[in-house]
Amino acid sequence: MKTLTAALATIALLSPCAFAQQEGEVKRGPIERRAPASGTVVFEDVFRLKSSIEGRIEAVLASSYTWAGPESPVALLADQKMAALIDNRNTTPTEVLEERWKGTMQPAQVRCMEDCFILTVFARPKKRVLPQAVLFEAAHTVKLVGHIANQHLGWVQEGQTVWFWSPTDPSERHHVIVNTFVVDNPGKKTEAGGTFTARCNREQYLDPGSPWVGYVVVEKRKTALVVPTSALFQWGDSVYLPVKVSTGATNEDFTEITTGIEGGRRILVPKSGAMGSARPHGPEAAPPPPPKAYFDLTQPGGNRALDDSPYDKPENDDE
Repeated sequence: MKTLTAALATIALLSPCAFAQQEGEVKRGPIERRAPASGTVVFEDVFRLKSSIEGRIEAVLASSYTWAGPESPVALLADQKMAALIDNRNTTPTEVLEERWKGTMQPAQVRCMEDCFILTVFARPKKRVLPQAVLFEAAHTVKLVGHIANQHLGWVQEGQTVWFWSPTDPSERHHVIVNTFVVDNPGKKTEAGGTFTARCNREQYLDPGSPWVGYVVVEKRKTALVVPTSALFQWGDSVYLPVKVSTGATNEDFTEITTGIEGGRRILVPKSGAMGSARPHGPEAAPPPPPKAYFDLTQPGGNRALDDSPYDKPENDDE
């Protein structure tokens, strides 16, 4: 028996046409239904962090386009007395400095009261500031704004998971939850479909202004009969799967299938070259014809076969 990997069986699935030159298997496992999505990362609820005292900026601890939170300050401010003490550290004994530092001369800390995204840093180390001077501009919210195609409107709803990534770096993927979803009113500048938002956090985000692509997980099944999507062919409205079979007798028109598929199953017959590196199955090439034989009746035995050598060719034989 010979093994064939080019038989194609119809299955009731919808998928892009592709072919992977490696073996896989049909198995049961989890699967997700996904709605493709794309959009932009935006920020909102912008606010400013300001100086609470008159004094000097001693340290800037945050940079633009980073997250900050209540657990750590983004800047340290010294009032005028403390600034003068720091300036005189070369002439004041260390013990005196430490004693004063432990007292009332503590630096003022600038921080976000909750997680925030730093947009712009105006603060500069050693710069003197007045009360209410603007030090940072930040946003309370960073979120995805995404678009869903019209054919997927019935699938998407609030609370579903969005997986997203930068178009230039698909290896780094993030996920958040859909917070709002509305159906769009198509117009001159708006395509039919739906728009959703999903709030990001300090672990799952892209920088504001970045484009993103991804999908919304609209359904999860714990177990289903699945195959690799790349193993499927699509022709017209039908999808086909290459399956492994065993063959028997074969000729140029038909081949006997002994195991691997039952009768009556619809199959796809690809044109020559459509299978990539997989070679078409067919009957073996016919062996070369035997050498032309002649009989020399003058020799013992009387039936010595001769090849096409001109030296052995009988006289007057031009065939």
